[in-house]
Amino acid sequence: MAMNLRTFGRAGFGVGTVGAVAVSLVLAAPQASAWVGNLNVAGSDHKVGCSYKLTASVEVDRLTSVKFTDNGVDIPGSPVSPSLLSGTVSITWKPTTAGSHKLEARQLLIGDSINVTVGEAAATGSAGCGGGLGGLLSGSA
Repeated sequence: MAMNLRTFGRAGFGVGTVGAVAVSLVLAAPQASAWVGNLNVAGSDHKVGCSYKLTASVEVDRLTSVKFTDNGVDIPGSPVSPSLLSGTVSITWKPTTAGSHKLEARQLLIGDSINVTVGEAAATGSAGCGGGLGGLLSGSA
């Protein structure tokens, strides 16, 4: 009987330790969210087949690459290494389907996301993307 009480005591200690670690991770998460954030997409009136610049700020960890996804699928060219000097990371996104797109930038376990609605491709092809630049310039956001 004494052996069973020790086993339960050890198990209780283990569960308590795991719970304490989980609570500390939850409490630290708002501060850690400064790793990657402020995700934005250049341009407006987004269309299938046009290219747009996605940019996220990286304020804490500028050594770990950032993974960009569109509806959970890696965007070609991802992951991307942040700039050590600017504190931002960017990638070109070219939607292939119309509808709702959840764009996400993730660095380790911290991420930021935005939802964008993409319209059908312009009848004029890439010429309908807006001056041939399709929102690649950050000033066109």
